[in-house]
This record gives sequence, structure tokens and C-alpha cells, in this order.
Amino acid sequence: MRDLTPFSPAARVLALKMTGEVGPRTFAMLMEYFHTVDNILLAEREELLELPGIGPARSEAIVAADNNLEKAQTVLDSLEASDTKVVSCLDNDYPGMLNELNDPPLLLYHQGRLPSEAEKRVAVIGSQEVSAEGIADAVDIARRLAGKGIAIIGGLARGIDTAGHMGALKADGITYAVLPSGFNQIYPAENQVLSQAIIKSGGLLSEHLPDTPLNDGRLLGRNRLIVGLSHAVVVGEVSEASVGTLDAAQCCQELGKLLFVMVSERTAHYEKLCQYGAIPIVSTADIDLIVKALV
Repeated sequence: MRDLTPFSPAARVLALKMTGEVGPRTFAMLMEYFHTVDNILLAEREELLELPGIGPARSEAIVAADNNLEKAQTVLDSLEASDTKVVSCLDNDYPGMLNELNDPPLLLYHQGRLPSEAEKRVAVIGSQEVSAEGIADAVDIARRLAGKGIAIIGGLARGIDTAGHMGALKADGITYAVLPSGFNQIYPAENQVLSQAIIKSGGLLSEHLPDTPLNDGRLLGRNRLIVGLSHAVVVGEVSEASVGTLDAAQCCQELGKLLFVMVSERTAHYEKLCQYGAIPIVSTADIDLIVKALV
């Protein structure tokens, strides 16, 4: 039986993930049966084949996962040396709110700090192509919320997300950016400087290794993390083309999260957001409605 003590919990999880056969749902099923990640790594092929959805190929990959342990630990040690930290779903400092998701990330990489369990957090999201007025409104509402001690979450995207981060920084508040890629693939590239300011204020978060590139699936996957980490979500200016915003609204509905939408002639299709339970706010002065809802 292999000695697993030299390897961190995150390395053990990463070794399983490196097989390409163990994602969040499969990992949850394996943990329900085996109870610990060590038991998974030491499982016999015959045991694994008894489980639903574990066929010969997947069972072989899981049995061989312990061959990835040295590489996984080396990767994590290298990241630690470059100021990128990682927390696994098994660690005590893993953000507990993510466990409300049906597919919480197995690993969460971060530069800066992790969201605190004591914080109240509000996401400020919306379209990428927006008017100057829409940007100003988003900056103002984020600034007001941050001024009341509420951390602001966004996706570092152009438009409303960027405005939300900037509003928090204007108030010397806390802001977190959840990336759809790795830290070495900041998107959009023009937000590289902003990302460094966010690290000093709060942190950058990603479920992906630093060199992981952007793709459409990862863009949508980011939304569930933004919503999962937030106590409420505020949608600024939004267009019909804002697939990501509508996806986040649906996620709010599924998780029972508070959803607000700023209503103006520039917020097209806000009626669709109201179908997801969004509460209309007509001006940034309505911030007290949001703050009271967080108590």
C-alpha cells in the first residue's frame, strides 16, 4: 500500500483530476462511497467497477492516479513559489458557499486572498458592450456597496464587471475577480493592470491552472462560481446578447440567491431577468434595499 503522507490534500485531488476522468460530480460520488480521497487513490479496480458510471477505462485511470502524485505536488509547489496558492475542496479554508453548487470546483487557485466566511459579497455583472451611463451607474453602485463594507465580485470582463471592480477600488473596498482562464491568460488583456489592483484589494480566483486558455465553456463555468460566492447579484446594463448574464440569473434562481436588476431604458430585456426572480431597482440610491436584504 502506497504511503500518501508526503502529498498535500490538494496534490491528491489534482492527481485524480489529472486523469481526465474525475470531475466534480464523479469525485462527489467517489467520496460518498470511499469517504476519503486516500481511499479513492488506494481503491482496487474491482471496487471501482461496482460503482455507477465507472466503466473499465475510468476505473483503470483512477487506479493509476497515484502515478500523478509526484507531478501534482511539483506543480503545486511551483505555483506556491510564484505567489499562486491553491485550496482543495477538502481544505478547511475552501469557501463553504461553493459547496451549494452541484459541481463545486475540486481546486480553487488564488492570487491575493480567499473570500472570508465573515464577509457579505455582492456580484456586479452585466453586458460587455455598454453605454457610458451604464458604466457610471455600475461604478457608483459598487462604490456605494463597498463603502458599506460589502465585497464586490465580478468576472473581470469588459463593461459592467470591470466597472464593478473599479467602483469597489474607488471606495478602498474589497473586490474579487473570478477568471474563466488561468492567471497567465488574463482576459481581456487590457485588464492586466486592473487585475494587479484587485490582488492587492482582495484576490483573483480561478478553478484552472495558470496556463489554461479561455474558451466558451469556461466563460459560462465562471458564472456559477461568481453566483456561488455571492450573497446577492446586481445586474447592470444588459443586452439581449448577454448570454453570460442570463446564465448567471438562472444560476441565481437555482441556488436561491438574491437577484437585482437596474432598470432603465438602457437595460433591454430586463423583463426576462425578472422571470428569474430579479428585483428591479431604479437608481443607485436603492442600494439600501440591497444592503437590508443581506442582513
